[in-house]
Amino acid sequence: MIRFYNKTSRGYSHIREARVCQDFSSSYHDVERTIVTACDGHGGKIYLRSHLGSKFAANAILKAFGKFDDRVVGKLHKEDIVGKLKLDILCEWNALVEEDISQNAFSDEETGALSEDELFRLKLSPAVAYGTTLQGVMAYRGRLYCASLGDGGMFIIKNGQIEPVFPESDDEPVANFTYSMCQEDAYRHLKAEIFDLEGLDGAVICTDGTINPYQSMDNFNKSFVTPIVGYLKKGDYLSVENFMESLGAEKGTGDDVSLGMVIFGEDDREESATGCETADEDS
Repeated sequence: MIRFYNKTSRGYSHIREARVCQDFSSSYHDVERTIVTACDGHGGKIYLRSHLGSKFAANAILKAFGKFDDRVVGKLHKEDIVGKLKLDILCEWNALVEEDISQNAFSDEETGALSEDELFRLKLSPAVAYGTTLQGVMAYRGRLYCASLGDGGMFIIKNGQIEPVFPESDDEPVANFTYSMCQEDAYRHLKAEIFDLEGLDGAVICTDGTINPYQSMDNFNKSFVTPIVGYLKKGDYLSVENFMESLGAEKGTGDDVSLGMVIFGEDDREESATGCETADEDS
């Protein structure tokens, strides 16, 4: 039996400053697939609609993964599936951004604090206003499909230990910089991977506000992943809710926090799933 969960909680610095939550997470399940997402809008002056950008990123993942069928997984090679997934995600996100801009032009109230250079950048590339990271995984017909852009975390769980799906490379941004869905070369930085479910205990995705307080992978696994996996296996969703709420409001770095997790049972890994199916953006 597959268990799945997602949760977003507003960070205490955003609560204190009455700032909108920039994170967005969601999940979806049907008889064939289970999907979880966790996305983090950049915030900051020029990213004036990034709280929508993260929601659009989550929706883009759901739509792109929802297109998977026999014509995709049964006939295409792995590299073609990866390329299609990346392109579909970007097309879906850009379509949602363009639709929002066409229906809601930037107001003077939104852009009033921007400098001339920032206004010029926004005019050249309106999608910048929606800048966000993206993390999403899908369990489908015995495989795990993964898509990631920007900071945060994406791990597979094997034998009680976590392994990064995409180990950091030398060209990764440092400090507070991250790759973004709003970049013109986002396709180049959007990563995708496919795993067989056999041998996997599960997968966990999160935004950087969730992982940063733990400072090391060992501590993150011991103090965060392991107890939450235990709660989910027991069906104790209330304890996970309380854990995530306290991480955002009290124990974390003050940033918004988002989690998406899929846990595979010991029996048939293609059985139906149970879990908490939500679209989540705490305000």
